[in-house]
Amino acid sequence: MRLQRTIKLVLKPTEEQKRILLETIEQYKFAYNYTCKIGWEAELWNGVELHKLTYYTVRDKTSLPSQLVISARVVATESLKSAIKRKRKGLKSKCPESNNPAIRYDKRSYTVWLDREEVSLATVSGRLKFKIKIPEYFKQYIDWNVTSANLKYDKKLKKFFLNITVEKDFPDAEPADFYVGVDLGLKNIAVVSTPDGKINKFFDGGHIRAVSERYYALRKRLQSKGTPSAKRHLKKLSQKEKRFRTAINHKIAKEIVNVVPAGGVIVLEKLKGIRKRIKVSKQNRRWIHSWNFAQLQQFIEYKAQAKGIRVVYVDARYTSQKCSRCGYISRSNRIDQSHFVCKHCGYSLNADLNASRNIVKNYLTSLHRGEVRTGAGISAPVGRCQPSQCSGAITA
Repeated sequence: MRLQRTIKLVLKPTEEQKRILLETIEQYKFAYNYTCKIGWEAELWNGVELHKLTYYTVRDKTSLPSQLVISARVVATESLKSAIKRKRKGLKSKCPESNNPAIRYDKRSYTVWLDREEVSLATVSGRLKFKIKIPEYFKQYIDWNVTSANLKYDKKLKKFFLNITVEKDFPDAEPADFYVGVDLGLKNIAVVSTPDGKINKFFDGGHIRAVSERYYALRKRLQSKGTPSAKRHLKKLSQKEKRFRTAINHKIAKEIVNVVPAGGVIVLEKLKGIRKRIKVSKQNRRWIHSWNFAQLQQFIEYKAQAKGIRVVYVDARYTSQKCSRCGYISRSNRIDQSHFVCKHCGYSLNADLNASRNIVKNYLTSLHRGEVRTGAGISAPVGRCQPSQCSGAITA
């Protein structure tokens, strides 16, 4: 199993190196935009043909090394292919253009020494070495192989960021007979459970929602002022709130993955229509629409992969209305946001916990029916059933 990660590092150039990097980006921008212009006018995205039409002109008009000229042409080719195809389909499209492109480096134009916290990059002044700062968390990747690098200048922060991709091969984990379902929602951001109910883990959203409400109140106050100072504070506040939400999703994802052994399976719900399925009051509508559930699932996949845990998806329709014990489906089963009482068998438990058990059981049922192959990434949707049809349902 090959794992791949992207690390964002801050370059620490001298003042002279800053000038050289900015000039390199400026000339790379010319190479990219010029290639796009030629390709757009000729409706051409073939790399070989574009190379013939643009390479020597770019070399004459810039000080870019040949590797970066070729890199700019490759990136332009990718942009042109998408834009021209849209144009030919009659869709809205225009010539690709960038005001601040990221420089894409390949193995011939960069070297990274993670253990020395140093990089070497091709520039208009030849190869230059730069110091980098590796955060403590990223030091776990020091012995991984670096496969690519992109340099980006953030005009607002006035910093150069190097995004590097690292990868490493790990032995595949042996499949384990261990499954958990994860329900996403309002009162609890996530609830994790096993089909037998031996594991029931709640991630309460109360505190998080309270913090989000404070951010919302501050945003409203700053927006009402409308002054330049208020706008600056609003931008900083938005970035701070974004970091808060991301940190929470990282923490929840980590704890969910830690529940499952290597080779196990995490069953997630398909997110399409989640905001329609979750019925909320006006007061809570803003909260449910603002939380990034897709990011949370992405983090779960990301962290699960490193442990050899599979992540699969199921159709979550009716999981909040269906009894996880007998399979009876009715809207009246769910009394309110927190309580579930089956009208058929009288089974009672937390509503989100009931839904998480249904999610994992839906996946297992589809496996037993042969609707999903073992090892598949996504399960087929499981249909609605009535009590008389649920004799074969898995029970807690």
